[in-house]
Amino acid sequence: MTVMKQYIVVFIFLVITIGSLGQQNDSIREVPFQITFVPPMGTNGIYAGKTINWFSINIIGGYAYGLTGVEFGSITNINSHFMHGVQFSGFANITNGKANGVQFSGFSNINNGNSEVIQFSGFANINNGITSGLQSAGFGNLARNIKGVQIAGFGNLARNVKGAQIAGFINVAKTISGLQLGVLNIADTVKNGIPIGVLSIVRNGYREFEIGLSEGLNSYASFKIGVTQFYNIFSIGIQYLSDRFRWGFGYGIGTHLTDSESFKVNLEAMSYHINENRNWTNAYNDIQQLKLTFARTLSDNISIFAGPTLNLMISDYLNPGQLRTGSCLAPYSIVNEWSNKTSLKGWAGFSAGIRIK
Repeated sequence: MTVMKQYIVVFIFLVITIGSLGQQNDSIREVPFQITFVPPMGTNGIYAGKTINWFSINIIGGYAYGLTGVEFGSITNINSHFMHGVQFSGFANITNGKANGVQFSGFSNINNGNSEVIQFSGFANINNGITSGLQSAGFGNLARNIKGVQIAGFGNLARNVKGAQIAGFINVAKTISGLQLGVLNIADTVKNGIPIGVLSIVRNGYREFEIGLSEGLNSYASFKIGVTQFYNIFSIGIQYLSDRFRWGFGYGIGTHLTDSESFKVNLEAMSYHINENRNWTNAYNDIQQLKLTFARTLSDNISIFAGPTLNLMISDYLNPGQLRTGSCLAPYSIVNEWSNKTSLKGWAGFSAGIRIK
């Protein structure tokens, strides 16, 4: 028998011997230290499920009634009732009850009760209860209700959020009191907070359709969605009062500076790509626009607006028959400069129209 095999036999013998010491006692007990290979091959033996550990080492995986202290597991740490302390695992920490403290795992942390916890995982954190604290995951976080912060590489999902959801792609919640920050945010109701993203869909939020006129894009239509504090704008427009037909599509963001029942002031930033007399212009040919509008409410669903705009046309487009690059969309220019092959034209303009909720 090799030396390694002798060590293994001795270890198994010690585990079985020590684990049998408390077999006459079915009550929940606390031990200052335990070590387990895999249950029941450990110092707590077959009574691991009735033991609260203070310091726990699980060579592969461990199982206990609860933890009050520190626990290490190369693969998993499992507690059937609670965790109070700090856990480290290579794969997962699982608690079928309340968790208080800090959890680190290579893959996932899972708690099935109300928790005051800080969680870090390589893939996902899942809490089926009220969570107070921080969830940080490489992929996603799931919580029934959270009072704190969810941070994920891909997405966060919660029923009620008081705090913040921050994700590389998507945040989903029923109610938000705080911040959603992601490419896509979805919520039923935003109570005291703001979703910030490329697209924020709030069922009980702000939606408005706008039809307007301007000196640049002579006619345009825009759809606005989000909340009044921060909304996304999707727009399309055409220029027909010029030497040639042009059309553009754009994206922007906006906010209500003043939002009373009868009078509103909106500040918006837009960017339009302009296509010159064709389906698509491959060159960079964009308007950057800052709009300030003043709206008067006519009815519950209709308002009229007007206001000034500041426009900057940045173009690498070469008009046929011209020696220099630059779009001729601008009716006039206050700024007219060239930088290498890029044209810069700036002008002040206006917009006016109607809005429908």
